[in-house]
Amino acid sequence: MNKLKLQVPSGAWDYLPQECAAKRKAENTVRNEFLKSGYHEIETPSFEHYEVFMHDAVPYVQENMIKFFDLRGRILALRPDSTGPIARLAATKLLSQDDVLRLCYVQNAYGFFNHGIAGKTEFTQAGVELIGKSGADADAEVIALAIRALKAAGVDDFQIDIGQVAYFKGLIKSASLDEEQTEKIRLLIDTKNSVELEYELSRFNIPADLKSALLELVSLFGGAEVLDKAKSLARNEACMQAVDNMKEVYQILCDFGYEQYISIDFGILNNFNYYSGILFRGISGAIGTPILSGGRYDDLLNEFGANTPATGFAMGIKEVLLVLEQAGMLTQDEERVTVVRCSEKSRKEAYAFVQELRVQGKCAVLELNTSSYDAQKYTVIEFDER
Repeated sequence: MNKLKLQVPSGAWDYLPQECAAKRKAENTVRNEFLKSGYHEIETPSFEHYEVFMHDAVPYVQENMIKFFDLRGRILALRPDSTGPIARLAATKLLSQDDVLRLCYVQNAYGFFNHGIAGKTEFTQAGVELIGKSGADADAEVIALAIRALKAAGVDDFQIDIGQVAYFKGLIKSASLDEEQTEKIRLLIDTKNSVELEYELSRFNIPADLKSALLELVSLFGGAEVLDKAKSLARNEACMQAVDNMKEVYQILCDFGYEQYISIDFGILNNFNYYSGILFRGISGAIGTPILSGGRYDDLLNEFGANTPATGFAMGIKEVLLVLEQAGMLTQDEERVTVVRCSEKSRKEAYAFVQELRVQGKCAVLELNTSSYDAQKYTVIEFDER
């Protein structure tokens, strides 16, 4: 027998009954939190035209995507995440109807990625997109929703690190570096590699105070106190506005009562070309990868013909389950199944009885033969002996 028949592809998972029940519970809990907050659920195709993901505003590397051809020879790709397809949907089908869209989803994405859970190629994401609304209040709204969704799912030990990519863009603009050099500096700051960052900056002919400011980004994190430090390092109006935006978002979240979950980090610079302002990551000490990530991406919808701002986030359901498992809180709504066993002569009445149990919301099975059931897992009723 071909052994591949007995295996799932690398990066994919089977979810056994209890695992699947826990996964569905997490998905439904998060979905309900989105819906209660005024977001409307949508679903996009599992695959899109390759061009949806290939432009400067989206950070997908084409080698990471799973691609194939349609009958006309056009390249299609399984969605590597949901934001691009939702931007397409919003720009082409919804924005003519509403100025502000609050959209949510729970669906799978696909690709070969070296971040998150190692080796995953199919993964479930739950997320929201707030389209058509700019300003600190919109950014604070989606971050607050991310916090509520994690808490609703049962995750208590987490932190939301908030960054502002416009601050880095304001600094690096005056450095006169090319795209490759800028990307290297961004990556070293994002990974907090201060030693190599200092070496790389020493190779460039840029002012000493700018080098110092870029080095400071690695350690520019903490509470509200880092806002004053960031302002003192600002070199232009773009940097000042970025700090003011961060301060306003932080103050709104504090007013909402979420100060304990928030950390400011001006060194968060993932997906530099994609994000345009606030960006954030959800971190838990239980696992070594982010649980969620998001931010403002005001340029993306331009690629689909709609000049409108947007912000949002995506949460990894598998990551949430791992955090809950580490904390010993991985549970599912498991109701004992009632097995009603009957003889041939009482089959009609027994079936009606089982149907009534189901109407009452109970899980019930009609057993017409002598199959045995574990009393620890099932409630067995002998219908003829009632």
